[in-house]
Amino acid sequence: MTIEGAGQKTPQSKTGTHTKHGTYFNHIWSEPPVEKCDNGRGLYRVRYHTNAVYALVSIVSLGLYVPQTAEWWCDGTPAQADDEEEYRPGQ
Repeated sequence: MTIEGAGQKTPQSKTGTHTKHGTYFNHIWSEPPVEKCDNGRGLYRVRYHTNAVYALVSIVSLGLYVPQTAEWWCDGTPAQADDEEEYRPGQ
């Protein structure tokens, strides 16, 4: 599953990969750490995926152990210049 926002993925974009360990019954054994993007603009893309070994482990354990991998990318748009006026909707 991929969730994608409007932004730019550049070579300077911060990226990360974390494995989430949990159960099919919505209990999470280890939550991935939350990291902030450097430019304050937020995430560009998040992708959750699994593989054959993870699926086999999930089936054998009857859903008591379900690992998933999450990959994320920060928006690579350069930070706003100091003299540039910040856009605030509704004002």
